[in-house]
Amino acid sequence: MTSHRSLAASLALIISVAVLSGCAPADTGPPSTDAPVSGGDGATRAGGSYSATDVCTYLQGEIPALKEIGSPVGRHANLAGKLATFFESHGKPENGAALDAAIKAECPAVRTEVLRLMGVDSFSSF
Repeated sequence: MTSHRSLAASLALIISVAVLSGCAPADTGPPSTDAPVSGGDGATRAGGSYSATDVCTYLQGEIPALKEIGSPVGRHANLAGKLATFFESHGKPENGAALDAAIKAECPAVRTEVLRLMGVDSFSSF
């Protein structure tokens, strides 16, 4: 059973690194100064990419499925893979901290529930 947990933890780490490394800008220019801003429709956008409203709606819909998964590591791996697919079609956040700030501003209760289910303090550590 311990080897299954170790494998699940390794898989979650690999997926998380892949998701977050895919979120980094490809250019080597100076760091972006784009901050989350509120669009006219109430959607928070970071650097003109994804909508925090869309992320919140997506995460809200994932909570029931996350609750059915028996461990935080399994939830982490499951959500990391699904978020990678979501961000491929919706635009990627600059990094975990930017995503965390946008979601915290847009849907703090959803953010809190998802992070609690995964046993982490922020999307920066996700």
